[in-house]
Amino acid sequence: MRSARLAVFASVVAILLAATGGGVNADPGDDYGHGDHSGPPELPPFQGPASHNMTLVGNSDKEATVNTDLAFWGDLAFAGNYNGFRILDISDPAHPETLSDYYCRGPQNDVSVYRAGSRLLLFQSIDRAQTQESCDGTVEGSSRDTPIIADPAGGNRATFGFEGIRIFDVTDPRHPVFLDGVPTACGSHTHTLVPELSKQRLHLYISSYPLGSGVTPSTSDAPAELRCESPHQKISIVTVPLGNPLAWSVKPQPLSDDTATYPAGRPGSPTSGLVKACHDINVFLPRNIAVGSCIGDVQIWDISDPANPTTGNGQPHTHIYAPSETDKFEFIHGAVITWDGDYVAVVDETGGGGSPECDGSAEEAGGQSENGFYYFYPMVRPGEPAPSLVSRYMIPRPQGNQICVSHNGMTIPVKDRYVMSAGYYFGGNTIVDFTDVSHPTEVGYSDLNDEIGMANSWSTYWYNDFVYAHGGFGGPGTVNRGLDVFTVTNPDGTQLRTRSFHHLNPQTQEVSQFTGG
Repeated sequence: MRSARLAVFASVVAILLAATGGGVNADPGDDYGHGDHSGPPELPPFQGPASHNMTLVGNSDKEATVNTDLAFWGDLAFAGNYNGFRILDISDPAHPETLSDYYCRGPQNDVSVYRAGSRLLLFQSIDRAQTQESCDGTVEGSSRDTPIIADPAGGNRATFGFEGIRIFDVTDPRHPVFLDGVPTACGSHTHTLVPELSKQRLHLYISSYPLGSGVTPSTSDAPAELRCESPHQKISIVTVPLGNPLAWSVKPQPLSDDTATYPAGRPGSPTSGLVKACHDINVFLPRNIAVGSCIGDVQIWDISDPANPTTGNGQPHTHIYAPSETDKFEFIHGAVITWDGDYVAVVDETGGGGSPECDGSAEEAGGQSENGFYYFYPMVRPGEPAPSLVSRYMIPRPQGNQICVSHNGMTIPVKDRYVMSAGYYFGGNTIVDFTDVSHPTEVGYSDLNDEIGMANSWSTYWYNDFVYAHGGFGGPGTVNRGLDVFTVTNPDGTQLRTRSFHHLNPQTQEVSQFTGG
């Protein structure tokens, strides 16, 4: 962002603290321990133009909340936020129309969508204990965060409540209907939808962890199957029959003992100690591969049997524990996979969205970023030795003391090239060409500050010739941007266009680059 934004940054942070009820590093959890910038003093912020090769063509603002993840079905966009979700008509991307704004408290409220017979279902991840499972779309009928109480082990924590997956019928996008809640252990920070159409069912891979000891239940409050204790060492799998979504089932899926540990929690509390858990999971169905972003390491699993991914002891899977012998991961957050399945880029969200990490790429002249990169690797089959790091990427535009780090993105389905989009919180959005995987290069960006608000992108995804960026942090007043819609310009000046999809859950790649449909 440009220097004009620094003058308002302190007041923005104050607003965010009030809006989220805690620190702005809301992604990993309120006890996440990397809030301080660990690199050298920040470079002066970028002074160049606010955008290059990305043109804003549409916007639908959403204030007074934290806007999170996105999913798409036909001409509809589903936009999660800490207070519920919106459904938008994007048939005219320049004029996205809000069809419904459904109030249903439950951070993070990440979303996915899928068709079940004649019904369209929406799933949401809830990772903050709530007073009830259900919602009716109104503030009065919504759940609330459960009360914060003193923990005998020290500090404060939330009382036990509902956490997990909510299921909605969104067949009529103007009138969503709550169907059911699915409790899962440690809640659901994120989830990844894995269709198994041969058996007419969906699986939701649930990522959760005991990092936020202020928002997880103690052993005395929670039923045994829902307790959130270190090391956790599992994901949950929710299976949903397409013919009867209310007949869902849940099972724990253990992670192997050699999963990397991660320090977490408050000493003496149920969440203290070394955590073994995942933050997010990406799947590439043409090769039956899942990439687990498991906080301390990256894991590659076989999902040929999607109900039983090879996550456990004695099962074929691969671990990537560090970028190199002289470097380490800070917080493995997510991944993007190329549409041919040959490469994976791993997101290291240093600081959990709560610290300034964007000081220019360490590979460029004058750049001095030390953490918070995308790391690029060749894909391997589960069970093969860990691949070697090819390269890493940080936006080349220093952001000063503003919250900035790698966050949600995806590869763009361009033939004969590797291109990706990604969000960087207050660093805005980036378009990266990594056709030469050893040298990823920013070829476009948007880092706006105008009458709509400040760029603060949580998720930046490509869908049917447009980039949709969802503004993350927010609070009262005009401080975020909601949903931005961009076109991307090719080197020859034409608009970048690619194949079209019928639907998209960005963590679930259902086809390969060279496969129809």
